[in-house]
Amino acid sequence: MNFIEELYYGNINPNEKRFDRESQYSKALERFCKNENKLTESLEGDNLKLFNDLVNVSDEVIACTGTENFKMGFILGVQLMADCFKYDAKTIFKDI
Repeated sequence: MNFIEELYYGNINPNEKRFDRESQYSKALERFCKNENKLTESLEGDNLKLFNDLVNVSDEVIACTGTENFKMGFILGVQLMADCFKYDAKTIFKDI
């Protein structure tokens, strides 16, 4: 199978990413989860509902941002590749 087929059949998932447990990302995620758990345990009623809604909406915003960043990166990559084909190699490497 080629890359496009692998992507189509779900064998490639651009959203999946592994991370180093010692990275800044991992440490920030750990702090986020600890704070979320502490707030969830300490809040009740409407405040808990409001906090959960805030976390869920934040996840939606992050998902939208991630999707847009992926699309923009893909578009920029394709434009870069297209620019590579616009020029004749003889003129690019011509002596000055």
